Amino acid sequence: MKPEVKDRLITGLAQYLSAQSAGSSRFAVADGYLAIDNYFSAILLDTGIDPTRNHKTKLDLMLSHFKDLISKAEISIDDLKKFYECWQKVRYSSAILTPNETLNFVRLSYRLISAITQEIARRYDKSVDVLEEELYAEVLGSRWSSFEEECSYIHEMWQQEAEIQGEMGHGAKLGNKMLNPSNFCEIRALADDPVTRDILANDANFGSAVAKFYQSFLNLVVQVQNTRYERGIEPNEIPNFMLSLRLRYQGQTMEEIAEDWGKIISKAMNSFKQSKKSSERSDDNGV
Repeated sequence: MKPEVKDRLITGLAQYLSAQSAGSSRFAVADGYLAIDNYFSAILLDTGIDPTRNHKTKLDLMLSHFKDLISKAEISIDDLKKFYECWQKVRYSSAILTPNETLNFVRLSYRLISAITQEIARRYDKSVDVLEEELYAEVLGSRWSSFEEECSYIHEMWQQEAEIQGEMGHGAKLGNKMLNPSNFCEIRALADDPVTRDILANDANFGSAVAKFYQSFLNLVVQVQNTRYERGIEPNEIPNFMLSLRLRYQGQTMEEIAEDWGKIISKAMNSFKQSKKSSERSDDNGV
């Protein structure tokens, strides 16, 4: 596989995972379309076709050369064009899509990414699982993160609690399980450097800590739902929202931290000296 092809696949996967965990329709649509755009580039490059930097032209190339592949992903041409148009809207206007529209576009991204991945794996006589593992290892450190198993367990606990509540007469068992917030949540831990990615993928202590955070997030979702109910939102609309907590740590080397603080201290000292000189001149002038 050409390095530039694999690079586009890795980039597209990172963007898809970002879209999947976005708490805003704008971010989800923006990253979701960029994800399939990079997968378009990958398969065009692998076929020997210049993918072009013009996104509309690239879409037209896909519709011209890979209509069957798009159809295999169970995506209509109209839906794909609508996705492109909505992507343009969120890039150049304050347009906001409904959670359901956003979800459908993210699902469309997944189907198209899967179809292209399958085609490229076939071309290189690889299984889809092997190729996906290679790509996920570059983005997340592994196909499965260290917290996957514990988060799955938490999901099952919420399902069991929903069923118990139904048995106690609080709603219907099936309805409660369908509305379980963990059915609608995604959690991702992302890092750039390989050492930290390996921690995210394989460190059990880190995985347990993330799972606890996930449990807390589910409780926050329920809190928002309850508050929406208290504010008079009609029952049908209570779960109809998006939410994310965008937390990040952006570190530096010890040398870079020291250098930055040195600049801050130096700037503060110079400002103090200038202020002192101005004060002394004022005193000399009898002010």
